[in-house]
Amino acid sequence: MNLSEIRMLLQRENLLIKDALGEGDFTPAAIGCNSNTVIPHSLFFCKGVRFREQYLLDAVGRGACAYISETEYAVDLPHLIVSDVRRAMPLIARAFYGKPDLRYPLVGITGTKGKTSCAYQLAAVFEEAYGNRYGLISTNEARCCGQPRKKSGTTPEALDLYALLNAFAEEGAEAAVMEVSSQGLQYDRVLGVEFAVGIYLNLSPDHISPTEHKDFNEYKEAKKKMLTLCRAGIVNLDDEHAADMIAAATCPVLRTVSLSDPAADYRASDLTLAEEGMSFTLSGKLGTGERYTLQMAGEFNVSNALCAIAAARELGIDPSAIRRGLAKATVKGRMERFDLGGVSVIVDYAHNGLSFEKVFDFADKFYPDSRKIVVYGCPGNKALDRRTEMSDVAGRRADYIVLTDDDPADEESEDILQQTEKMLIYHGAEYEKIPHRPHAVARALSLCKKGDLLLLLGKGHETGQIVRGKTVDYGGDRLCAEQAFALQANPIS
Repeated sequence: MNLSEIRMLLQRENLLIKDALGEGDFTPAAIGCNSNTVIPHSLFFCKGVRFREQYLLDAVGRGACAYISETEYAVDLPHLIVSDVRRAMPLIARAFYGKPDLRYPLVGITGTKGKTSCAYQLAAVFEEAYGNRYGLISTNEARCCGQPRKKSGTTPEALDLYALLNAFAEEGAEAAVMEVSSQGLQYDRVLGVEFAVGIYLNLSPDHISPTEHKDFNEYKEAKKKMLTLCRAGIVNLDDEHAADMIAAATCPVLRTVSLSDPAADYRASDLTLAEEGMSFTLSGKLGTGERYTLQMAGEFNVSNALCAIAAARELGIDPSAIRRGLAKATVKGRMERFDLGGVSVIVDYAHNGLSFEKVFDFADKFYPDSRKIVVYGCPGNKALDRRTEMSDVAGRRADYIVLTDDDPADEESEDILQQTEKMLIYHGAEYEKIPHRPHAVARALSLCKKGDLLLLLGKGHETGQIVRGKTVDYGGDRLCAEQAFALQANPIS
């Protein structure tokens, strides 16, 4: 794709403000927006509120031969000035890579909670259907055909995303699944993507802050976009915002799932819940009466599984492969359970009020007589409402709480802890504050007796803390708990 074709694309999309390409033309060898990774003969995008001209100069020094920007710079280089560089990026990237989203069926999943679990359920189904010839983009990782791929964020920036989707195609993927965050929808990272199937799981207040969404309505509007980008949509009717999502949908095919609604296309009936997993019968308008088993605990994972089943059915995957995949699907750091000397431990990524409620619902059902000791923290610079809503749940439902760090970012840890503890004080909860997370985990374990339940919430699979723009490794919650147990002077009684 040469610069003239890119110019024509921007004109068609009413994005082009000024054409300063001159008489020369060339076909970019690559496209990018990170000046540190530019290669010779690249087309460079100047994007971001903090963009500085020096980044462009650095890109030129590394071999960039043209740039696209909302601002014109005093740099002697062919360029195109556009009205919205964020919209230009995905449109150009999709064309540059030859529409990789159409070269295999791609499933997108959005929702406040459950995206990762649902993605891994579907990935396990793909593995049964296609071997390792599938792609995955999740909060945890990106991989294709068994090989890891580099990525940043839940939903990567548009240029990186389309590069990943193209790599999947070149590696021979027969299907792919990706999580689609509200930020990815809001900031057009997935603009132009045509998903074979788009899944809407649920919506609850989250990601409301000066650096994310200004209010819940903006957050909700971002989520609505998912069902305008797909050929077939899947909606969880049990979510209170399902009707709004259905009303906003423009996809030709729309399927519904539910744990209880008889109008749903796919419904779970005869649920049998156990500490180690669950089973259910697939009923509903399109149900087949087959029995499914899951290793993943919690009713919410049945909802996720119904969405995975509906998506797999839309792709024409054999029902036996769907059953086998769901039976083996697991996710590290999602309701991950183990025992330390008679203390039951659960590590989970729960990081908002709704997910906290779900974890405690599970704990109350399967550990009704256990003391529940919880370790959690709240992130810096984002999702400020969590400091109230998570502590509201913990303050009402935990027996003891150890407040700690969870990605303090650019904020002072003590400031976050002071804001987070207000709701604990309101509820009269028993708690203490230990900023250093490994020490917090060790302290919580030292308080446990045999039969107690230790809940390590918020970090899940993560092994690092984001502090002042850097990721500081601490090993992860499970490792911290196991190391603390090995170092305890006295056995748990």
